[in-house]
Amino acid sequence: MQKLKRGYLFDYKKQTWKVTDIYKIKWDDGSQTTEYQVKNKKGEVRYLMLEFVRKQKTSFTFWEKIADINQFLKTISKTEADFVSIGSAKFPKQFQYKNVTYTFDERCDGTCHYDYETERVNSLDYTNDDDSKFFAIQLWDDEIEISTGISILKSQISNIQERTTFISSDSVWDFISKYFVGIIFTLFMLMTFLLNKCSSNSWDGNRDPNDSTKVYRNSNNYYRGRSSRGFGK
Repeated sequence: MQKLKRGYLFDYKKQTWKVTDIYKIKWDDGSQTTEYQVKNKKGEVRYLMLEFVRKQKTSFTFWEKIADINQFLKTISKTEADFVSIGSAKFPKQFQYKNVTYTFDERCDGTCHYDYETERVNSLDYTNDDDSKFFAIQLWDDEIEISTGISILKSQISNIQERTTFISSDSVWDFISKYFVGIIFTLFMLMTFLLNKCSSNSWDGNRDPNDSTKVYRNSNNYYRGRSSRGFGK
């Protein structure tokens, strides 16, 4: 599959999605995840996740965040089951959500890289019986995010298009590095032109430093009168 970048479009389940942000997570177990935040024409936000594990095929999943976190937490707090914890927060090892039974699979800790920023993330991962549906409870530096996901095929991502009107920081730096010499030369010529233009409009360089009353401007001589009458030629 062609590498996705900010501004790219692709089709999934008869809808067109636009990549609006990219997050890369390096997990402590050595695996890596690239998370593409995407948006469709209705303004709905989802997440396409690619997981890279050494000596394994890349897995593709599609995620949706749960908006009403408080309601979900109230629901699972009534569940009688063994708990798994992240810090002081405790969550059941098994629960039901939208008629799907999720069972705790593993805890993953890692570091998320976004542009020049980094943030630690702790994730509790759950799956259903056949590993086709997923549930993640993630604790970031200052908030909890809860999402549901499904396993998808690579072939379901199609018609990838580059949006030439979208300017990303990556493309800007690529342009600068590729044409660095030309950019420097152009800036040098521009500065030379501006300096020459300023010099041609400057005062006459033959000014007598001992004459404090005389000002030369574009070859026209003006004399500052010592009386209250001001300037006179």
